Amino acid sequence: MKAITLIVRQTEIGKLFPNGARLLLEVTASIAHAIEVFDRKIADRSDSFPVKGYRSLFEMVYHPYEKRFYRQVAVQARTRLNQFLNVRENPSDPLPDEATVILIPEGGCSTDWEEPVR
Repeated sequence: MKAITLIVRQTEIGKLFPNGARLLLEVTASIAHAIEVFDRKIADRSDSFPVKGYRSLFEMVYHPYEKRFYRQVAVQARTRLNQFLNVRENPSDPLPDEATVILIPEGGCSTDWEEPVR
């Protein structure tokens, strides 16, 4: 097992997890797996997903068929030694133990809006 810190900079989610969440994941887990585990933590704390129009964080940030983040999503990841991880370009790569990931689901990038797949 490994531990990852996932911080989501989004108002409604931030109210549930103001300091992010520490996730215990399998050694081979990627950012996509971390987001799925975070969604389960949200479900444990809330009757429904807190962001209107979405069912999950995964739906909000990740294109399931093309296996990539939507253009409007900002994502930063660093190792415990503060080395940059390119999870945007390599979302299926395993995250290292003690990595910190910051997601900004909307408005993080100044590109064209991409409608999430539902």
